[in-house]
Amino acid sequence: MKNDGRRACPSSSRRKAWLCALSLLLIASASACRSGGDTNNSEARGVVIINAPATGQVRRVLAREGMSVSEGSPIVEIAVQNETQAPTPTPGESASSRAARNFRSADAEIEAARAEAVRHEAEVQRLTPLVSNGEASAAQLEGERALYERAQRRLQEAQESKQKAESGLLASRQAEQQPQGSIAPPAPLEQLVTANASSAGTVSVINARVGDRVKAGQPLATLRAGQP
Repeated sequence: MKNDGRRACPSSSRRKAWLCALSLLLIASASACRSGGDTNNSEARGVVIINAPATGQVRRVLAREGMSVSEGSPIVEIAVQNETQAPTPTPGESASSRAARNFRSADAEIEAARAEAVRHEAEVQRLTPLVSNGEASAAQLEGERALYERAQRRLQEAQESKQKAESGLLASRQAEQQPQGSIAPPAPLEQLVTANASSAGTVSVINARVGDRVKAGQPLATLRAGQP
C-alpha cells in the first residue's frame, strides 16, 4: 500500500507539469492570433475599392497596375446602352413638342445644379484654410463637402436626363417624318461613364478588361491610398 502511494506522487507531478505546459501553449497561441489579426487589420487599412458606377461594357481601361493616380482620376470607362423611347404626347401636344419641353426642363436643371455645385465648392475652398487656422470647425468643412458632392451627383443626373431628352426629341422628329404606317425601331443610345478614384494612391489591381460586361457596384480596381 505504501509503495502504491509513492508511485502516485510522480504521476501527479507529471500531470501538473503537463497541464502547465498546455496552459503556456494556449496562451502563446492566443497571442499569436491577436498579433496576426493586428497585422491583417493594418494591411487592410488604406485599401480603396473602385466600383462600377453603372451596368455596361468596359470600353477603355485608363490606368495600369502600379500607376499613381490623384483623387477623381478616371480608372475605367464604361459604355452604357439606353433604349431611346419617344415621349407619349398628351392631348393637344405633339410628341416633338413634349420632347422639346423635356429637353428645356433638363437644360434648366443642369444650370441650377451647376450653380449649386459652384457655390458649395467655393465654400469648401473658403473653409479649408479657416479650419487649418482653427477659425472654423472640421464639421462645417465636412458638411460643405457633403453638399458639394450631392450637387455634383445632381449635376450628373441632370446631364444624363438631358441626354435622354435629346435622344427622345430626335426620335420624335424622325417619327413625324416617317411615312404613315411605317414605324422606326428605337435606336440604342450609348452613354459613356467612368469609374473614378475616390482618393489619391497607387493602383494595385485592375479587375476589368476591355470588352468585359460589368454590373453596377462591381469592383473594377483596387488602390493603395496615400501612396501617390
